[in-house]
Amino acid sequence: MSVTMVSGLPFGGNKTKMVDAPTVSASFQYPEGWIRISESYTINNKDDDHPSAELFAAVNNIGSATSMLFYEATKRPPRELTKEEIHTRVDQGLASQLAATPEDLASYHSVIAFGCVDDFSYTNKPVIVERNGLYGLRYGYTCFSSQGDITGEYLVGFDTVGRSYRMAVEALDSEWDYSKSALKAVVDSVQPNPLP
Repeated sequence: MSVTMVSGLPFGGNKTKMVDAPTVSASFQYPEGWIRISESYTINNKDDDHPSAELFAAVNNIGSATSMLFYEATKRPPRELTKEEIHTRVDQGLASQLAATPEDLASYHSVIAFGCVDDFSYTNKPVIVERNGLYGLRYGYTCFSSQGDITGEYLVGFDTVGRSYRMAVEALDSEWDYSKSALKAVVDSVQPNPLP
């Protein structure tokens, strides 16, 4: 297990220790001391053509959870997607995100992590990202959830053969303000693992 330090003042200290997630499909790090959960704080993936191969969710260990992450990877597709097909899917996703109403966006995020109920807005508009063998979209957002006002970061993308990945990191607004560098570092660290 490797440990990385993220500077700032998140989680009550001068630096946050980040540890490797126990995942197979992709590598990423999250704050040490977070607890893996199996509750329904996850995306309910109803896409039978792209079933989940791996799910991971964790919450901070500060009383009742004030921040959490959700990660999902699908199975390798039966046929490798071409670079053009991957780019087309990401372009369509970007267009769909930008055309969606705030109500639609809250609905899209209603089953991710804490789950948005209302008042969805972007803190960072969706942009295409390409890094570490991943091509996709990333954006920041805020909304009202059953836990209160939250802020989050969302990443969705494909690896070079078309397997898809999703990552959401959310926190109550006060926690996000206090722990922003560590929470964003979780999303920054996502990279697909090499395929056999």
